[in-house]
Amino acid sequence: MYKEVFMPHNATLYLRLAAMLTCLGGLTYAYADIATLDDPTTDEIQQPLLERYNAAIKHVPDKAQNYYNRGEVYFKLHNFEAAIDDFTQAIKLNDKFGDAYFGRGMALGRLGQVEAGIKDIGAYIAQHPNSSLAYTKRGVRKIWIEDFVGAKADLEQAIKLDPANAEANDDLGVICARDGDIKQALMHFTRTVTLDPTYQKGHHNLAMALYINGQMADALVAINNALKLSPHQRDSLLLKGSILEELGRMDEAKAVRDEAEFEPSGNWHEHIRVE
Repeated sequence: MYKEVFMPHNATLYLRLAAMLTCLGGLTYAYADIATLDDPTTDEIQQPLLERYNAAIKHVPDKAQNYYNRGEVYFKLHNFEAAIDDFTQAIKLNDKFGDAYFGRGMALGRLGQVEAGIKDIGAYIAQHPNSSLAYTKRGVRKIWIEDFVGAKADLEQAIKLDPANAEANDDLGVICARDGDIKQALMHFTRTVTLDPTYQKGHHNLAMALYINGQMADALVAINNALKLSPHQRDSLLLKGSILEELGRMDEAKAVRDEAEFEPSGNWHEHIRVE
């Protein structure tokens, strides 16, 4: 989903709404952490855990934690339907199980059931009002449905609870850019990449804000930082091409744009995009 923001420099800009251990029957199971739900992983890591949690559920079928643990594995395997089923079963067994509401809310959002997901994350927040992570994730999902006022309130609360929350700073910067407050956007994007220099989307968004603000040399540095982290990100390559054009480096701009044509579109929901 895209939202037109501004039209500087002959380009159309868009906003893209983008181990603890426990023992059971002689077996050992690792409790997952909701903060790692979106972290990159591999099938090789998750499949053995899936087998363990299947065994745990077979051994103790009425324990909510077992379903929650397997639900997280399904989520990481991108089997969101199965994840929702397991999180729902955990809630049926324990309707106060906040983590299961959080997990189900995340999975529902991934399947496009965003408002239902927002409601579930809200149930988690009701039990954990000091969770910066939960306010961030709910704020992001509000961006997806274009509830920018609600998103801004959630992201500001996330930062209030944890000023070092890089994700919340980045997403709040996107809203500021959408509202035309480039100065605030630059502040949040700069803070994002300072807090987490590996945050590729933050470098991209910083580059875009600098581009909008006419700071082409600085924008080029920022987009190069983004591309160091993800060399094949199409949106970042397109932005670099636009920056190079503004700097009068037409041959380089054409080469970068030609390279971008061979790359798939990114899957971000929360960034400013140039085409």
